[in-house]
Amino acid sequence: MEIIVQGSGVEYFTPDEAILDIHFYTKGLSYEEVLRTGINSVQVFIDQILLPNGFKPEDMKTRSFVIKEEQKYNQATMQWYKDGFSYNQSARLKFDYNKELIARIMASLSSLANSPECQISFGVKDEKGCKRAILAKAYQDAELQARAIADASGKILKYCEKVDFKPFTTEYVSNAIYGSDIMYADRAAGKGAAQTIVNTFTPEDIELSETLYCLWIAE
Repeated sequence: MEIIVQGSGVEYFTPDEAILDIHFYTKGLSYEEVLRTGINSVQVFIDQILLPNGFKPEDMKTRSFVIKEEQKYNQATMQWYKDGFSYNQSARLKFDYNKELIARIMASLSSLANSPECQISFGVKDEKGCKRAILAKAYQDAELQARAIADASGKILKYCEKVDFKPFTTEYVSNAIYGSDIMYADRAAGKGAAQTIVNTFTPEDIELSETLYCLWIAE
């Protein structure tokens, strides 16, 4: 007897990793100007954020780097015109979740004259371990269902003949996010605001789920 069942597994994981996404942007009249200004803003970030907080320059991984000519549309003439150049560089910094370190980074960011756009999210370092835990729970659920069907049919569940599932598409990231508006709160609320926010903020657990389709044999 063949039994086909769908097993589901859901697990909650506490974030243990902080992910800082940084976007450097500058605009100018010439390629040389935006290149010079953009590189300088990155160097300032390294000197005033990374190094004082115990990171090395290579800890920040560049994800994209674009210098392009900008255009602006003129409604009166219905034509596009050159509008200088822009510098865009996106980078990511990952580190162990630590409230005190996050507070220091936030305070340092608020003191920069030309701050990049930043966002801190929270994830898990052991993604493979999380995946194994979810799949194990989904398999157990499928087995329980198959055994119940076999018992109701007067059969004995023997073994699982085949397992199928779609590749994981869920990101291992919490829904909790710090945006630039929170990071730069010190400017508006006074010194120490970032520390207060961090002390009262706990990232939401990451909810992950998976579904298995299993073919069981019962006799």
